[in-house]
Amino acid sequence: GKVAAVVLESYSSFNAATAARLAGCDDKEARVMLERATTTLAMAAAIAPEQRVLVDASPVELFKAKKNAVERNGLERAGRKDAAAVVSYFAWLERTLLEGGVVTEAEGADEISARRSGMDGWVGDSFATISSTGANAAVIHYHAEHANCKPIDVNRVYLCDTGGQYVDGTTDTTRTLRFGPQPPSDDEKRAYTRVLQGHIALARAVFPAGTPGMMLEMLARGPLWQDGLNFLHGTGHGIGAFLNVHEGPFGVGGGAVHASKIAESARMRRMYLAPIEEGYHLSDEPGFYKEGDNGFGIRIEADLIVEAAATRYAW
Repeated sequence: GKVAAVVLESYSSFNAATAARLAGCDDKEARVMLERATTTLAMAAAIAPEQRVLVDASPVELFKAKKNAVERNGLERAGRKDAAAVVSYFAWLERTLLEGGVVTEAEGADEISARRSGMDGWVGDSFATISSTGANAAVIHYHAEHANCKPIDVNRVYLCDTGGQYVDGTTDTTRTLRFGPQPPSDDEKRAYTRVLQGHIALARAVFPAGTPGMMLEMLARGPLWQDGLNFLHGTGHGIGAFLNVHEGPFGVGGGAVHASKIAESARMRRMYLAPIEEGYHLSDEPGFYKEGDNGFGIRIEADLIVEAAATRYAW
């Protein structure tokens, strides 16, 4: 049979003639697939209108998004290993802080990477760990640097968003902790409870195959909305299998922006209106962030795999 191959061409050679040559057909017979949300104006201009095939998502992305049985098993193994590394880090951190030790945010990030590196099949971090204490936890994409970061405060909220790359899977999880002895404030407890309620609601969702992420968004945000709270980031994104920690073409979100913004954005329309199918691997990460000197951030994130549900009646 034929052997498939990947042929790399220079960016400047992108046109119908190149596509025809690679496909072994006449120039006029060539058809070039263009993804609406990511195609540049220059790429579109290089292809005659009658030769364009416009799609919302690349078939390659769709194939990658739907994890097969081998990938699912690998992701579960990676999740267990990463959970062991993360829990051992939190136990060490709590013990160290309660004994009066000093650990900076950046040192915490280094420590979790070191513990992860001892796991079988470890390759590296899937992204730079977000290790943030107190008001820094309210900065959604905070990055601690050794020369400019805070010591982790035993009496303030500590948010840790971290992930690993293993040969059998990719992880991305977040936990929000307090180590004491000073109790959390009423606002912190209330916000944490609402975030947890939303996290559980999305994780337990049962829905028809093909439901877009924007329709599931209400489950995660609903408990926060009841208290007038919200968060300004997406609720969930696709995760690769030993690939990108952020993977398309789908996502759970839309509740942080006005509907008109989604209508204007091809990227948002593609992500939040894309159907969610069995085998998809995605994050579940609602949160709440209060800025200011006494601010704090709450986020709870786990990685989910969409499975077929056994319901009383068929859809």
